[in-house]
Amino acid sequence: MRVKEQLQKEQEKKFQEDLSFAEWLDYFSKEPTSQELDAMEKEFTTKKLFRLQPSNNTHYYPLQGA
Repeated sequence: MRVKEQLQKEQEKKFQEDLSFAEWLDYFSKEPTSQELDAMEKEFTTKKLFRLQPSNNTHYYPLQGA
């Protein structure tokens, strides 16, 4: 798993170094497709960012929302 992550980081770094500013701006100014949005949503929900668990106090549950 770490090898895969390392290769991905190296490819991403190389990709970013190869882009000129105009290419970079063109690449990132496009709206994401529905497939990309679905992938982002899936990644976001799998990280369980909003499922807060008490770390050392079983009776502590932080408030969620504003």
